[in-house]
Amino acid sequence: MSSEIISIPSVTDHNGVVYYQISIKLPLRSINVNHRYSEFEDLVDNLSSSLGINVKDFPYELPSKRINWFKNRTDSIVDERKTQLQKFLDSLIRDPSIQNNRRLHEFLQLPVNFKFSSSLFKQRVSSSFESNTSTIDDTSLLSINFKSIDEVSWLEVLRVVHSSITHLIQTLQHSSSISDKLHARENINRVYHPTIKNLDSSLSRFAPTLKNDEYKRRKTLVKDLQENIQVLNKVCEPSLPITATTPNTAFSRRVFGGNPSQAQETKDTMGLSNQDLIQSQVQIHKQQDLEVEELRKLISRQRQIAETINTEVEEQNYLLDQFNNEVESTKDKLRIARKQAKNIL
Repeated sequence: MSSEIISIPSVTDHNGVVYYQISIKLPLRSINVNHRYSEFEDLVDNLSSSLGINVKDFPYELPSKRINWFKNRTDSIVDERKTQLQKFLDSLIRDPSIQNNRRLHEFLQLPVNFKFSSSLFKQRVSSSFESNTSTIDDTSLLSINFKSIDEVSWLEVLRVVHSSITHLIQTLQHSSSISDKLHARENINRVYHPTIKNLDSSLSRFAPTLKNDEYKRRKTLVKDLQENIQVLNKVCEPSLPITATTPNTAFSRRVFGGNPSQAQETKDTMGLSNQDLIQSQVQIHKQQDLEVEELRKLISRQRQIAETINTEVEEQNYLLDQFNNEVESTKDKLRIARKQAKNIL
């Protein structure tokens, strides 16, 4: 079974040297790296050395170098080698004894604090929940079994719901379609509210295994979703247009720059004087300005949170780098000590 995490979608040719473009899809980011075949061989050498075995005893084989790439390279050969190298990498990241080896992580240029785990290879959330999704499949959201969801797919669902709500807010702000707003309001009650509630309740299940800072961060993300829903609710408030079929309407002569015969009033404006009508419009504009200002403050707050999280992540990465360097140094010292102990014995 091929992995959804790692793939080799294409190759590039630089002065006759073929580079394989490796794509790694992690829960919160995607990574792309390029390597030539000889670097795969170096990886096998490094992993064998790290495991303390001979290269010939390495459990996973690279595709053969029987092809003269300078004279006899065809698209079918390239595709065959891409497939074999992808299977090779997929086997490495699935092997518990190899998947978190420092040499492999350096080869794939993975984040310092990232670790492969069995949960990454379980059935992932539907492909509709990709990070670049701008709209959401309501049926897919409603079909998610939150009792069996894991910590990784929880983040995927949250990210896509956040992206969908943000996209919907931006769309409706530039749309006067009543049907769009009514449909969005229906989805708020039918889909978004239950999904956010399920995200919040399922987070409690992860509390024992999550670090305190990570648990608080996820709680903040859920709270941000709830605030976005409030903004979406305000944007969805329909401003019903006045049509010829609206009851209790009459042609208005209070038209500023237009044909009075084409203008109509509702029963709400019929009893207002010109001055009162202007005041009513001013009040509506002020209310709209307040809503825009609330949205601006919300976006500003989210940006501040994102900047704070980014700063904390950078600090944590720096500390982890130092810790990893110390661990590697300790491992080297232990390896030397073991060799000296063997010589003594």
